[in-house]
Amino acid sequence: MDVALAHPVLKAFMCGSLSGTCSTLLFQPLDLVKTRLQTQQNSKQPGGGKVGMLRVFITVVQKEKLFGLWKGVSPSFMRCIPGVGIYFSTFFSLKQYFFEQRAPGACDSVMLGAAARCVAGITMLPFTVIKTRFESGRYNYSSVCGALRSVCETEGPRALYSGLTATLFRDAPFSGIYVMIYSQSKRGCRASWDRQVWLLC
Repeated sequence: MDVALAHPVLKAFMCGSLSGTCSTLLFQPLDLVKTRLQTQQNSKQPGGGKVGMLRVFITVVQKEKLFGLWKGVSPSFMRCIPGVGIYFSTFFSLKQYFFEQRAPGACDSVMLGAAARCVAGITMLPFTVIKTRFESGRYNYSSVCGALRSVCETEGPRALYSGLTATLFRDAPFSGIYVMIYSQSKRGCRASWDRQVWLLC
């Protein structure tokens, strides 16, 4: 087991999964409120009053209790825990394969981040669709597996990949840009630090 855990790709997957767990627990209430706001804006009548984030938050707590803010956390876990792990392990694998001899440049970092996000996004999109439906409060699914089965039976398997193109056009550039900014900032800070150490010596 120690040998398996020592594998860099597996370590990247496990660390990514842990970060996905923590971020899901912390930010699920905000994700739910965002989904409710979006669905209410799409369904409200013209001329209706504007519903704010705080109002949605209070309404959820009043009608569904405090733990109602974590409604949809199960599909969120099933999406984020493996999804973030897949992202980091794919990113690490691509980086090791293509840039073993040198550090990736700015454009290389964009491509690495975008490619890793595409792999993770395509793999986990069915759970993203189910998560959004759970959070909307419009579907009475009893479980994640039941929701997956219901969608496949009533709408067909392709419904689980609805919004794929829009998701990739949003997430791939976003991921590529933040990986590039992170890597370039890290390199710049390291160079600045090394220069300061050299001057002090």
